[in-house]
Amino acid sequence: MAKAAVLTAERRLEMRDIPTPDAPPAGGALLAMEGCGMCGSDVEQYEGEVVKMGMMTFPCIPGHEPVGRLAAMDREAGRRWGLKEGDRVAVHGVAPCGACHACREGRSCMDAFYYGFRSLGVGSGLWGGFAETMEIAPRTRLYPISERLSIEDALLFNPLAAGFDWVLRLAEVKLDESVLVLGAGQRGLASVIAAKEAGASKIIVTGLRRDAFKLEIARKLGATDTLIVEDVDVREDVRRITGGLGVDKVIETTPLAFSPIADAIATARPGGLIVLAGLKANKPMPEFPIDQVIQRRLRIVGALSTSDWSVGQAIRTIESGRYPLELLHTHRLPLEKVEHAVHLLAGEVPDDTPLHISILPGLSA
Repeated sequence: MAKAAVLTAERRLEMRDIPTPDAPPAGGALLAMEGCGMCGSDVEQYEGEVVKMGMMTFPCIPGHEPVGRLAAMDREAGRRWGLKEGDRVAVHGVAPCGACHACREGRSCMDAFYYGFRSLGVGSGLWGGFAETMEIAPRTRLYPISERLSIEDALLFNPLAAGFDWVLRLAEVKLDESVLVLGAGQRGLASVIAAKEAGASKIIVTGLRRDAFKLEIARKLGATDTLIVEDVDVREDVRRITGGLGVDKVIETTPLAFSPIADAIATARPGGLIVLAGLKANKPMPEFPIDQVIQRRLRIVGALSTSDWSVGQAIRTIESGRYPLELLHTHRLPLEKVEHAVHLLAGEVPDDTPLHISILPGLSA
């Protein structure tokens, strides 16, 4: 049996004992979970938004940022992955089919397998990271991760991969370009690291008053300027910082809020590029300044999930030790506290502002 946090309905998580398979699946593996990170998608899933989008059904085991050890796998899986039982690995949260038209063209898979969003009624049901054991499907990408890393640092592979994807692969930030990062959450800070790695000359980060400690971390990671949105006019300050030119690239990471999108469009230089990565719970934007986009020839790109390339870049950066990543860790909680962790991340716990939360099955409740 494996303990698991099971999402049974909207805003309802319960602990269950789930039978574990006697042997690994053909071509796959069983993973002994060491830990799993959390992000805003976990909050949306808990609140029922993912079900409304048709991306999952209840019940399921959430958790899509897992790190663990290969407890069992068949010979073919070991040969294909180049791994052995006992190896410590990070798991890519999306397993593409490799056969659909989109996969063949190098685009997002049309029939991908999403860890943390698969029904408990499919196979073993152990498809999420908020559990003691997780089943690994054959088409999954696994990444060896150094034994010397703390589990908290190792679990940053997913948010940091998002930063590399959004800043380098999608925004194509180049040496000496200016970057505006809207939002100082874990993926906003990951974008700061990626922009620093790209050699950006100016890295401007915005946040709320309650995010003051996150903005301080942003500066330590490489941000050149930080702005508290309640205290300044973001558009005027960006114009001042860039000498009236506007920024070359904008990375918008804020969940739910629409004003940052308008700020992104207003602050991007003519011909600039905007990456939109902050989900808005399927709600329409009340007003969209389409004329500004057209007249200033702006490019807008949507971002979701992470690529194989970006996960590799993220793990190499974490293992390099070049950045004080320990500053990002605010909470480490046992499996039994997953629901509390979701409330923390949703901002529902007074006087406690989280940044990166690690769920650790081996931690005592």
